[in-house]
Amino acid sequence: MLYVVIPAYNEEGNLGALVADITAVAVRNDLACTIIIIDDGSTDRTPAIIKELSDRYGVVALENRPNAGLGKTMAKGLAKALELAAAGDIVVTLDGDGTHDPVYIPEMIKLLAEGYDIVIASRFAPGGAERGLPFFRRLLSRGSGLLLGIFFPTPGVSDYTSGFRAFKAEIIERGYARFGDDFIRETGFTVTPEILLKLRSIGARIGEVGFTLRYDRKIGKSKVKIPQTIAQYIKMIAALRIRGL
Repeated sequence: MLYVVIPAYNEEGNLGALVADITAVAVRNDLACTIIIIDDGSTDRTPAIIKELSDRYGVVALENRPNAGLGKTMAKGLAKALELAAAGDIVVTLDGDGTHDPVYIPEMIKLLAEGYDIVIASRFAPGGAERGLPFFRRLLSRGSGLLLGIFFPTPGVSDYTSGFRAFKAEIIERGYARFGDDFIRETGFTVTPEILLKLRSIGARIGEVGFTLRYDRKIGKSKVKIPQTIAQYIKMIAALRIRGL
């Protein structure tokens, strides 16, 4: 079984097409799939759209009230996936803004079958690219990736900040077993590398596939506050180094 976890905050213009695309990929590749969407206190029509998708596609709907941030949203979604998952199941995380094309999921699953515990859809792996990403977002992703690569060099990883990933459910379970409630401490966008680096510390084997980040498909404004996110990265790196990760 495949569980797709999607955090969503004000994604009324993106979720319908994304869920339809995920469902189409699952059908074409004969994948049993459950989609989990976590509404993080949206103020637009996102809650109503999730209800419609639940009725039409059987989407599992969760919510935060009020907005709690990406970290708590991901934690809630991953916990639900593990509650539903059995041995051998797969968990995929991707953004709810339409920038992550689910067409890459079968290739990611194939690498998991070859022995990887985590597979990242990477803009920087061979075949990867970006379309429509603003200059300061490109600068942020490359700068944070450079810092993470310096402090936490990880063979086979070129994209530390991509939230489009496939996991064996067992490796996430091991993460919670090792760290407990401290597995996910970050509340903002830094939760993405935090999860990766903590699983890396318990021996997760990590691979990548090249993918094209389609920022040109995104409807709505970016939620990233660049100065705040930079500060969060610096704080997270210091905290993980102090803990010896």
